[in-house]
Amino acid sequence: MIDPLEALLVSTGGVALAEIGDKTQLLALALAARYESLLAVVAGTTMGMMLANIPAVLLGEVAARRVRARLMNRIAAALFLLLGALMLVGGSSLEVP
Repeated sequence: MIDPLEALLVSTGGVALAEIGDKTQLLALALAARYESLLAVVAGTTMGMMLANIPAVLLGEVAARRVRARLMNRIAAALFLLLGALMLVGGSSLEVP
């Protein structure tokens, strides 16, 4: 069984790295410049990220019960490769022709 603290640390680090330079981070920067209450901006952006991620976490939990981890890893890798290739070929747009 995976240690809950390990899951917390890995997910925190992963999300923090993934968010570097993300438009969400730019929005947080703009909000912090606009509003004087740093605590309110931190709380609001944190709650917004939680709301956005709850469906993904719940879907992941359901998928983990039904699909083997090795297959999930392969599907995730294939999706990342596909999205990366589409971005390289089509610039920054992912519009379907």
